[in-house]
Formats: sequence, C-alpha cells, structure tokens
Amino acid sequence: MSKGVETYLGGFYSPIGVSIAHVGLLKSPLDTKPRFGAGVYATSERLFIIGPGKATFPSTLNKIASGSDKGGFVPSTLTKAQNDSLVAALTENKQFEFASSQVTQIEVKKPPGFLRTGSLKIISADGQTLDIEISLKMAYEWTVRVVQAFKPEAVTLD
Repeated sequence: MSKGVETYLGGFYSPIGVSIAHVGLLKSPLDTKPRFGAGVYATSERLFIIGPGKATFPSTLNKIASGSDKGGFVPSTLTKAQNDSLVAALTENKQFEFASSQVTQIEVKKPPGFLRTGSLKIISADGQTLDIEISLKMAYEWTVRVVQAFKPEAVTLD
C-alpha cells in the first residue's frame, strides 16, 4: 500500500478468553450484562475493538483475504481492493474505535496463570480508558502483535 493510505495490519477475534470490561466508556449505568468474546484489529490509522456476539466476523474477513485474522498475517500481500474491503468491514462492525492520534498509552498485561486474567488497557488523550480482559496465552500474544504494529511507542508490556 502507498503512503497515506489506511492499511489493514491484522487482528483476531476470540469468542472465549477475551472480554470487554467497560471502564470510562460505559454507554449507560444499567449496561452491566456480561461481555464475553471480543476482537482486536488494527489499521495503520485506527485500532478497532469488535464486541461480543461477532464470532463469525473472522469468516467475513477471510472471505475478503484468506488468513487475514491470523497472528502471522502479512498485510503487504493485500490488493488495494482487499485492503479497502477489510477496513470497511472493521468500520461497520466496530464497537469501539481509536484513532492513532487519540491513543496515548496501551498497556498489555500477560495472564499470570490458570483462572487468572491479563488485560489490554487503552488510554485515550481525553483520559478515557477501555479495559479488555485476556485469559488465554494465545490471545495475549496476538494482542501484543496487533498493538505493537498499530502504535509501538505507546505500548507498555507487563
């Protein structure tokens, strides 16, 4: 992709092992239902959080570009049409979206062991945060790859 074009970098969705914990981004004080399953995807310009109930979302991406939801995906293999379609699918299915300029810090904590969770914490320039719980090692590793590809200077690993 050429400079100035928003480029799909990769991501993943996990129906288990990743869940959204709203902190600072509550839609309503009554919005307390469990939120199991989530996806973390990035382009060169934006970080997308795909919410629960979208377990079939990776198959949508795979129809556009095979393997686009895997940890080892190489974005340079995409055509412009595939890239544009992937970005459009993310925009359409997002629950949360953060522009690169909005993100001041990204903290990723490794799950410490069985039945304990790690996290992905996104802190925006206006001080709002979004916490995502991560309980699977593979989801942690994929999260690290995605956020480091998105904005490496903002990432802190623990």
